[in-house]
Amino acid sequence: MKLIKTLPLLMVSGLAMVACNKNSDLNKAKDSGFINVGITIYEPMDYYAEDGETIIGFDAELSEAFAKSLNLNVRFIPIRWDSKILELESGKIDLIWNGMTITDELKEKIDLTIPYATNYQCVVTKSSNIASYTNGDSVKDKKVAVESGSAGESAAEGCTNLSKVTSQEAALLEVKSGTSDCAIIDVTMANSVVGKGDFTELATVDAQKIAFEKEDFGVGLRKNSDLTKELNTFFKDSYKSGALGELSTKYNVALNDATLK
Repeated sequence: MKLIKTLPLLMVSGLAMVACNKNSDLNKAKDSGFINVGITIYEPMDYYAEDGETIIGFDAELSEAFAKSLNLNVRFIPIRWDSKILELESGKIDLIWNGMTITDELKEKIDLTIPYATNYQCVVTKSSNIASYTNGDSVKDKKVAVESGSAGESAAEGCTNLSKVTSQEAALLEVKSGTSDCAIIDVTMANSVVGKGDFTELATVDAQKIAFEKEDFGVGLRKNSDLTKELNTFFKDSYKSGALGELSTKYNVALNDATLK
């Protein structure tokens, strides 16, 4: 009788383990050989090299190093930033890794890693107009370009005339063309591109005149993903080894030392 009662329990236990394995993001990645990373084109985090095909950047190199630590490769998948949660939940991507600001709203919907870098929003306008931006009130009545679904859009709350576009680069192009008066974007990106190349005529408003709160960057994963623990360990190990510091210097990205130690 004991044997008859025990067999079904073993079968149930085995089935539970199979179900658990099927829901494992790590096992899915190992089965395919790839981790699918959702990105937008955002220098210096994820952007195209001179060949126009290879994705490089601070987050790009980090994600590749993480995948390598698991004997996997990265598949970069461009997404619309305002659809990032849908792309993650649908299974199209495994990670949202693209200078993503951690918010309470995101915490309710997805898993987030420990903060690994810091950022804040800034105002970018044409150099010829920069003198007119003296404080936060001087932005409110301007036409402001922001990336839809971004921290820039949240920072623009109170502005009466918003132009919501598909990327931070598109927001800068609106300012360059004169379609918008200014853009609110990540200072991480502004430091990398404003005043250079296609955006030579643009300038960043001094943060002492228009200041935004500090933000933390984290990687987004599906709820209860087993990759979350792997990533947090990877961040701390990379910080301890100095590899993260080297990337920080290379791409001028500020690390969140407090959480990485």
